[in-house]
Amino acid sequence: MADNDTNQQHFPCEECGADLVYQPGTQTLTCTYCGHQNSIHQSHQEIREYSFEQALRAVQQGKLRPLDSTQVIKCPNCAATFELKQNNHAGDCPFCGTPVVTGTEQTRLFQPKSLLPFLITDKAAHAAFDKWIGGLWFAPSALKDKAKRDEKLLGIYIPYWTYDSHTDSYYRGERGVIYYERQMVTVIVNGQPRQQVQNVPRIRWTPVSGRVRLFFDDVLVGATRTLPRAILDRLEPWDLPNLVPYNESYLSGFQSEIYQVDLDEGFEQARGIMDSRIYHAILSDIGGDQQRVNSLETQHAATTFKHVLLPVWSAAFRYNGETYRFVINGRNGKTQGERPYSVVKIVFAALLGISLLGGLGYFMDKEGVFEQMMQQGGNYQQYQQYQPRQRLPDPYRSNPGYYYR
Repeated sequence: MADNDTNQQHFPCEECGADLVYQPGTQTLTCTYCGHQNSIHQSHQEIREYSFEQALRAVQQGKLRPLDSTQVIKCPNCAATFELKQNNHAGDCPFCGTPVVTGTEQTRLFQPKSLLPFLITDKAAHAAFDKWIGGLWFAPSALKDKAKRDEKLLGIYIPYWTYDSHTDSYYRGERGVIYYERQMVTVIVNGQPRQQVQNVPRIRWTPVSGRVRLFFDDVLVGATRTLPRAILDRLEPWDLPNLVPYNESYLSGFQSEIYQVDLDEGFEQARGIMDSRIYHAILSDIGGDQQRVNSLETQHAATTFKHVLLPVWSAAFRYNGETYRFVINGRNGKTQGERPYSVVKIVFAALLGISLLGGLGYFMDKEGVFEQMMQQGGNYQQYQQYQPRQRLPDPYRSNPGYYYR
């Protein structure tokens, strides 16, 4: 059922008129009152990539609509007027609880074209959280008491950008190869200095230059400012090959955010991810035992993007007056978040470690271990053998078109 003026959607039950909500892990909407189910129409539309350059030109030409952060809508069920939460375009009416999904055409230029539906249910998400918080080291004991936690899980679709790009990176640097020279050195043998010939490591540096060509596929960047990037990044991996065409039915009963990180800003974050991989590829291409990169220039070509929604269970709990947030990957149950530490447990563990070391030292002294070590130390002096730097794996030189995913 749609409201043409505001492009609002809600999904009444065909049997009783109550609200239908999406059931994670299924392809159906279920009535919260009578249990009737409606199948979600499955589209076979291709998941497309869009030109990054063309999108930037559209923004520069002034085609970007005003970036309003809130929307005033009219509930299609009870006719109440209310605002969705800031940067949200799906939620529940605060007066009658009707799930409402609005379009984002009036607030953002780029619309989500695909999404990953929830697979993890509310019950499974709570179990994942309990497992995560139960495995935290040095967590306060009260934290694990369900009765003392006030978290309430919220299912929300988080906006993301994905970027594909062909890169050519031109570099100049140096390849270091370790060799050994035999030199006379002084060592201590039986307490007396003696001259011995030893191999002393040296590095021979050779100027090098070259090109590394890579293709990056679906580099993910979170387009929200609600959750810290560090937490979102640790929710990966996402099963992006299972993206489905955007369908508002999957949003019924959940919240959904509008992107707050613009397309060009997201690409700068993606470039940082790409640059790190490119640098390590160049080290491998240089070869040798050690590498130096003196200059590096990367060119991007045929860059494309997608705007997608990914499912997250999110909540927060309070402990000692502080709020800690955590999120759960709505596809695989992976949990990440902020957590408090128990100072008492940390101090106790440190004291226990000191006590164990003291006990071990007392035992070794009683057994004469220290005396034996002193006697052996007087017989000879050990020198640390230089270990050359391990060469990085080299998949790029044999295959310069190596793909990252």
